[in-house]
Amino acid sequence: MESYLVSEDLWDVVGGSSTRPPTGDAATAEATKEWTRKNAKAEFALKRSISAGIFEHVSRCTSASSIWQALDQLFNKKNKARLQLLENELANAKQGESSISEFFIKVKNLCSEINTLNPEESISEAHLKRVIIRGLRSEYIPFVTSVQGWATQPSLEEFENLLASQESLAQQMAGVKIHEDSGSAFVVRRQQGLNPKPKDGGQRNYDGRQGSSMGDKKKFKCYRCGKLGHFKKDCRVKLKETNMAESKDHTEDEEWGKCFTVEAASLGTSNPIKVENNWIVDSGCNHHITGDEKLFSSLQHHDGKEAIITADNSIHHVEKEGTIVIKGDDGSPITLKNVYHVPGVKKNLLSVVNAVDSGNYVLFGPKDVKYLKNIQELKADVVHTGARVKDLYVLSASNTYVEKMSTNDNAFIWHARLGHINMTKLKVMVNKDLVNGLPKLKIQDEGRLCEGCQYGKSHILPFDHSTSRCNAPLEKVHSDLMGPTRTPSYSGYRYMLLFVDDFSRYTWVYFVKEKSEVFSKFQEFKITVEGELGRKIKTLRTDNGGEFMSKDFLSFCRNHGIKREFTCPYTPQQNGVAERKIRHLSETCRSWLHGKDLPKDLWA
Repeated sequence: MESYLVSEDLWDVVGGSSTRPPTGDAATAEATKEWTRKNAKAEFALKRSISAGIFEHVSRCTSASSIWQALDQLFNKKNKARLQLLENELANAKQGESSISEFFIKVKNLCSEINTLNPEESISEAHLKRVIIRGLRSEYIPFVTSVQGWATQPSLEEFENLLASQESLAQQMAGVKIHEDSGSAFVVRRQQGLNPKPKDGGQRNYDGRQGSSMGDKKKFKCYRCGKLGHFKKDCRVKLKETNMAESKDHTEDEEWGKCFTVEAASLGTSNPIKVENNWIVDSGCNHHITGDEKLFSSLQHHDGKEAIITADNSIHHVEKEGTIVIKGDDGSPITLKNVYHVPGVKKNLLSVVNAVDSGNYVLFGPKDVKYLKNIQELKADVVHTGARVKDLYVLSASNTYVEKMSTNDNAFIWHARLGHINMTKLKVMVNKDLVNGLPKLKIQDEGRLCEGCQYGKSHILPFDHSTSRCNAPLEKVHSDLMGPTRTPSYSGYRYMLLFVDDFSRYTWVYFVKEKSEVFSKFQEFKITVEGELGRKIKTLRTDNGGEFMSKDFLSFCRNHGIKREFTCPYTPQQNGVAERKIRHLSETCRSWLHGKDLPKDLWA
């Protein structure tokens, strides 16, 4: 609204800078007329922009300025109450059942509204991050603690992405357990805890598996006879040998049914996929199976003794078998032969083995599965081939792992395998065949940096570079003392004292024989530079050395209005200007002496 009034040249009337002119001559009358016109226009604009409820608060106002003041007082009171309400809501913000994204949006919206109502004391990003950390659910606390220990803290957006990734990982890594459903072999569902307690009263042994005592056997059902109180290996009921199998190679377990399948339930939903009228393609099932007798086009009695064991340990015998015809996507018939009819089974299982034996192909893809026949040409890159062992397809991967390791000629992989060895030494080992089994690596990028080496071999993490500088000479002076040197100078000096101006980086160097001379040299320096520049030294930054911490030194600075800044213990980086200048002077001096073959005592 203020922008509109300014654009219409009405703000001087509303803001109070232009008042009604006093009555008088003709010029004053013209000014009064102009002011009245602008005031009426401003009143009209203000009253048109407020609701009927707010209008009652300004109905008795006689000028645009008084209307604006009334609105300002009214909304300032409301804003303060609203601000207090929002601040309380922000302080008590909790994630609850919300996702990371929803929680971040909620907190950001609160902060945005608070900053709008109180722009003078806006909420910083650090404060916002603390509010979010305080409101997170307890399972995120260990992860947040580890992030807080990082040398470089992530920004708010990076922190949100890290938490979102952790949330996604927790969902993917959630455990699974068997859902007892007599209609399916196994149904996978989300596990509610990392270590759920056993419901049957059994104990857990040292490796986390659930053991059982003799009393627990009463709750188990035999896989062979279906009765409670014993296991299959202890069952006294012997199955008849007749009509158990057509092949001598079939074992007893295979005859009892190898059609255990897993029905995948979405981790994001609690309802399993409804497949009562569809077929689950199962590569581990040795026969087509259904419990719906109405689906058969032809049906006959089954002579064998095969049975199906479901997840609740119940046994379902095969009563009949026959043929089922289903329609494909293109309307062509798909004939399923030798389909077992097993009453009590609620899912329809399509056996990949039976489909292949009928001359068809089953192609599994990332998003779907295709039932193929009459293949004329199939082009693809064959990566690996597995063999069929009876009714199972087995893919051997051991040779693949060996081949992958033996043919790898990446220099940086071998650099990591050999303990992050120096690339120059690795090149020598390759050229001279010093290591058996080391391939002929092509080491071309010797200058490339290894991230692991940078972090693992560095002695200290780098400090952020400070770009702040003073605006005038002598506003801040950096000082440090080097020494004692191993070799005294020709004149007997053992220390070098320097002062660096923060603004110009101009440097003054004094040579001293003992640390006790530092205070007198500073007094000499102060008189010299203040006389030359006509300015006073305002701040002196040093380390915590005893030569700078004496009572006389501190008292002198206090009496002359010089502020002292000291570095934290064992943190020379905070006095980096002086430290770097000492290093530069020392290296330059050593280079001169060594380059001209001069004696070391000429350093000062």
